[in-house]
Amino acid sequence: MRTVAQKGKDGSNYYYQVPIQVKKRLKRVVFRNICFGGLFVFCCVVSLQPAIGEQKRPDTGIYGVARSDRDYSKKNPGGLVEELLQYNPELQSLVAKINAARAFIPQASAPDDPRLSLEASNIPVGSPSFSRTPMTGIQIYLRQRVPFPGKLSLKKKIAESREAQAVEEHLERLNQLVAEFKGAVYDYSYTTNAADISRKTIGRLKALTKTLEAKYAVGEVPQQDVLKTKVAVSKVHERLIQQDKMADILGSRISTLLNRPEKNPPEVIVSKKILTEVPYGLEELLKAAQSSRHWLNRADKKVDEAEYRHKLAKKELLPDFDFSAGYRIRSNAIEGPVLGEDFFSAGVSINIPVWTTRKQGKKVEQTRYLITAAKKDKETLEQEINYQVEKLFFEVTQLEEQYELYRSRIVPESESALVSSRRSYEANEVDYLNVITNELDLFQAQLLLHHYYFEHEKKIAELEMAIGKPLAPLPFTGGAL
Repeated sequence: MRTVAQKGKDGSNYYYQVPIQVKKRLKRVVFRNICFGGLFVFCCVVSLQPAIGEQKRPDTGIYGVARSDRDYSKKNPGGLVEELLQYNPELQSLVAKINAARAFIPQASAPDDPRLSLEASNIPVGSPSFSRTPMTGIQIYLRQRVPFPGKLSLKKKIAESREAQAVEEHLERLNQLVAEFKGAVYDYSYTTNAADISRKTIGRLKALTKTLEAKYAVGEVPQQDVLKTKVAVSKVHERLIQQDKMADILGSRISTLLNRPEKNPPEVIVSKKILTEVPYGLEELLKAAQSSRHWLNRADKKVDEAEYRHKLAKKELLPDFDFSAGYRIRSNAIEGPVLGEDFFSAGVSINIPVWTTRKQGKKVEQTRYLITAAKKDKETLEQEINYQVEKLFFEVTQLEEQYELYRSRIVPESESALVSSRRSYEANEVDYLNVITNELDLFQAQLLLHHYYFEHEKKIAELEMAIGKPLAPLPFTGGAL
């Protein structure tokens, strides 16, 4: 017993005795309140931590392209490519996947959530009460699983590798899409130019037809010459119809890639002055592809991921740890040997990997095979890319030679042959068949001249995609278009 002084209402002191058990109980109440308060604060901090993390790192695209009012004016291929990178929905989807992979990195390296449990134990069934027996009490347990050191860091490396793969996939698809888009632009430009050539040819043939009809009316030329000219006009007009329809199709394809509404068809400015040069040899292009092609970079990241998974599989042979701490609240039972004093307990448990031959061991074997598969995939990809670069290099060289042949010789010679045949026909030195043949030969030569030019530019775009970056900023130092 302990004597305690207390002030009365009249100001006088009076005394009473407090049992020591009451003092202990008061201390336990205070201790319990501190424990409950600490657990409550801990749970609040843990529950609010993800929300705080999300606020610190907003979801943004890797290019940070600002949206603005769209410009639908006439543009050259470079301006259209800029619009493509800004508004193409497929690229925006890939950026979202990169952000998703990036957001998974802290998840992969985070430990499991702690587990808090509250249970009442040893309550008498006949007359439930917390004070009838010292065995009855309320238990609070806090448990936390801690992986074996090194496991979480490997999981983080795997997640980082997946994010790097997503970035390389985005850049590769960006290069592919730019090459595909440029191909559509050049096809569209060729088709519109070919349609202009057809219209000019039809105009010349119609003028020739009127001249022949006038001569036929006075008996200077046979009807056969007039009919041949009309047949030639009809054939060229048939090709013009196909060219106009193809231009509509290609224009729709360009608008689709640009994510434009149908009411805003593309207007393209293409200068046909000189060919785009390839200023470097085949060996330099092959080396550039090995260092800059994003598919190969992604293959490297996949090999890294497979190796990390193999190391993690080996770590799975080692146990994880489960730490626990508990507090048991007991009532002040009279017959209790410790007068209802609270209990504290702590412990640790581990999992025992006893099925290693069927589980963990097989996972190690599986991941070892995945490393081999990833390396062989990279070798296959290297060979395919080398072939692609060589093929495109030879095609570009061939088209350059063909274009120069038509520009410097075949088209000028066809024009001269047409002029000469007309003069000879007017002098009655050759028949009309030479005139109409030379007219159609010039028409075909002009079409092929444009075809080789735009086909050459298309192959240049494909070659840039094959090596992973444009030809202009060589030497190659990596990066994206």
